[in-house]
Amino acid sequence: MDVARLMVLLYFDVCFSDDLTLRENVTILLDNLLQTYDKSVRPAGRDGPLVIKTNMLVRSMGPITESEMTYSLQCYLRQSWHDERLKFDLPNVTEVTLSNTFLKDIWKPNTYFLNGRLSTQPNITVPNVFVRIRKDGSIYMSRRLTINAKCPMNLLDYPMDAPVCPLLLAGYGYTTDEIIYRWQTSNKSGVEIYDDVTLSQFDIVSIWTANNTYSDALGTQSGLEVYFHLKRHIGFFMLQTYLPCTLIVCLSWVSFWINRDAAPARVLLGVTTILSTAAVGLIQRDGLPRVPYATALDVFLNVCIFYNLAAIIQYSAVNYFTKILPKEGGASYEEDETENVLNEDQNGVLDWNSTIGKETQTGCLILFCRCLLGNFRFRYNMVKSADAANGNSVSSIDILSRYIFPLSFCLFQAFYWAWYLRFKLS
Repeated sequence: MDVARLMVLLYFDVCFSDDLTLRENVTILLDNLLQTYDKSVRPAGRDGPLVIKTNMLVRSMGPITESEMTYSLQCYLRQSWHDERLKFDLPNVTEVTLSNTFLKDIWKPNTYFLNGRLSTQPNITVPNVFVRIRKDGSIYMSRRLTINAKCPMNLLDYPMDAPVCPLLLAGYGYTTDEIIYRWQTSNKSGVEIYDDVTLSQFDIVSIWTANNTYSDALGTQSGLEVYFHLKRHIGFFMLQTYLPCTLIVCLSWVSFWINRDAAPARVLLGVTTILSTAAVGLIQRDGLPRVPYATALDVFLNVCIFYNLAAIIQYSAVNYFTKILPKEGGASYEEDETENVLNEDQNGVLDWNSTIGKETQTGCLILFCRCLLGNFRFRYNMVKSADAANGNSVSSIDILSRYIFPLSFCLFQAFYWAWYLRFKLS
């Protein structure tokens, strides 16, 4: 009996008063309660299964990792249940607060997280858990936990997405005939959160809770669900991705104002803008999982690359069809070669001198088609009709591109933000 009393004194930290008599009475009481207590036996419920009332207090949250689709949080998991075997009657004492070592000697629920991974309980400086016992046998237990859980994300609207991260709790090894979990709703949801909890990339919009059941080989188990509804901040992506890529696309349009004879400058500008946009895309894609679909960010980056590429293709058309004179005003080697080929046509099927006016007065679409088909005869007529004195004037294709490219890109931007922001604002 003295050994058991000494163990109780080591286990418990009772802070009611400095009265030694009261301390001794509590020690004797707890010693008597544990003498016949069997922690392997589940407490009996009142008129049915044992009810485990649960609530949570979230102390901090994050980080949320898209590459692994996981999130972490620190919380106080509070559970209460009734155990008739721990009822006591002691004058002037309604409840006893005990240290964490007392949990080793009593039954407690086998609560686990269905979608958890590598969750821990802080043990600095001691295990962060305490328990209270009321005189009617009610037990209140609070644990401080660091939870890592899976958060399935649909990244179609990334970075305008609003992920919902669940946390699923259940009791391992007990069916609904033995244990039922219920949210202890001191507020609307049963989950509270500190006002100073913030995330770097998300806003916590709302928290929903629900009671649920899960079925496995052991039977149907009672469980609880928490859903953290988040909304991603878009400011970081506006500054690091959308604005730089938009400016790079606008930079590619500068080539429309560069003289068509400056081929190295226009080609270098086009290649540089493509590589710059691709580099920004690789940096932003580095932290994302390799999903088989295109995100909203992928759509924007690919369209930007398309516009940069289109600027180079546009110069190819300009160089092929409208740059008909070299800088010195004479015919180039390719044009001389084309003329010789045409002069070798002995059949005289086409009289090119008589059709110069018709061939040169064509639209942009016809010019583009002839560029794809490699129409050398048309280019030969353009060379013969060129004004060697004035040289190469401003290309009509460049003039038209100065309006078409910015206008179409603005229309894309308007449609893009209208389409994706409807999810952000809903």
